[in-house]
Amino acid sequence: MAAKPSSSGVQGRDRWILSYADFITLLFAFFVALYSLSLKNSGDEQRLKETLHGVFEAVQKSIKPINIGEPIVGEPKDTEVVEAKPIPATPPTIEEEKSSAVYSLLSQVVENQFSGLHATGQISVTESADWVSLELKSGLLFGQGEYELTNEAVALLILVANILKAHPSVILVEGNTDDTPVNSRRLVSNWHLSSLRSSSVVDELVYRGVDPKMIAPMGFSGEHPKVRNTNDYARQQNRRVILRISKRGADNLHDYLFQ
Repeated sequence: MAAKPSSSGVQGRDRWILSYADFITLLFAFFVALYSLSLKNSGDEQRLKETLHGVFEAVQKSIKPINIGEPIVGEPKDTEVVEAKPIPATPPTIEEEKSSAVYSLLSQVVENQFSGLHATGQISVTESADWVSLELKSGLLFGQGEYELTNEAVALLILVANILKAHPSVILVEGNTDDTPVNSRRLVSNWHLSSLRSSSVVDELVYRGVDPKMIAPMGFSGEHPKVRNTNDYARQQNRRVILRISKRGADNLHDYLFQ
């Protein structure tokens, strides 16, 4: 009885097609790479990008997924359709509302009552994540080398005190000088001058009704300059007093700082 021809021999004769297909694929990739390099050398970056994108896009579209198991018809049973709802905005806290009110009121006073001083940089109001800061140049508050408030400074601090009384907060008053040594028999150093100037501002605010438990003076001498002390104008910018009004609630300054 004659043996039947084996089917494996037929399959073996057709295996060259796979090798041929792999060769053609590699040859195609080789020519694409050469073409891309020629575009790269000619400086046509956009054309190179479009060509490579088209090649890879065509490869992606030619790939078809292979299903394993029975295909799923319709929507999966365990899928829930969740309706997207907007996240409600968090209402501002009491401290945030208070700090915004202080910043708005101080800005209005500066713009309406002291627009000229604001335009020349003598007075400014800024806001950060933790503080509302009112910066006053020392020339606006004191005479040269002095620490007693001028009449104009008292009039300004009366308006500031009215705002601070209506919105009580922790207040740090910082005194700053330039790097020029003091030339006075009454003053020992710039530490002395900066501390006395900040203390004069605190005394006036307390006299006008600000709670003394919520405010304190600080002197930094010339150790915290705003700009480099390279000339007289720069030194004038560094001579300043800053009222820092905290946005965080507290019952008194001592607990705010040390507890």
